[in-house]
Amino acid sequence: MSERMTHHSAAIAVRERGDMPSGGAGFTLIEILVASAIASIILMIVYTSYRSIVNSIKRATGHAEFYENVNLSMSKIDMDISNTYYTRNNKKTFFVSEEAAGNNNLNFITVNHNDFNFTGDPTKPCPVSDIKEVGYYLKADKAAPGLYGLIKREKLHYGDEPLTGGTDNILLKNVVSLKFEFMKGNDWDSLWDSRQNNLFPRAVKITLVVKNYQAQDEKFEFISLINLREFK
Repeated sequence: MSERMTHHSAAIAVRERGDMPSGGAGFTLIEILVASAIASIILMIVYTSYRSIVNSIKRATGHAEFYENVNLSMSKIDMDISNTYYTRNNKKTFFVSEEAAGNNNLNFITVNHNDFNFTGDPTKPCPVSDIKEVGYYLKADKAAPGLYGLIKREKLHYGDEPLTGGTDNILLKNVVSLKFEFMKGNDWDSLWDSRQNNLFPRAVKITLVVKNYQAQDEKFEFISLINLREFK
């Protein structure tokens, strides 16, 4: 009897000191630390997945924007070259490419065909065209040494001071190099000047090197056929 009372008194003393959990007791320190560690691991996994998704979206957006800008620039060059303007007896028409600081520029007269309606039936567009002088060249980018901006020069009145004047618009940034080559027979010439021989090339090969969104050089090459028709 005395021994049982001794054990009973010891158990009561332990519960009073808080060394044994009772039915209404909270979490122990070890349980809280384990739960915190598990929560930290889960949050780290969630954050890593979130950052991965964000980076993937940024890469996809940069990828799409980069190629869209390149394609738009190439389309403008191709359209202007394809619609080169020429008249046999007009000495003011020309097609000239010169070398400039290791790159090429190109100047010529082009025709932009559009459908506009100024008078008459609005359901029947009246086709008109704009004849203008255009030029493509590279201009050094002061904010990015070693890189250039692709510039398109447009002048509505051709013939007056050729190869100069007009309005300059930047088509593409982060350009590394620009090269034009001209089909003559079965060969490609690096330079061309129709003022010397009154000849126009059959096609133009354009090589464009651009630094992409990952700071890597990408090379684009395409050929524009000249739909040369004599305008009278």
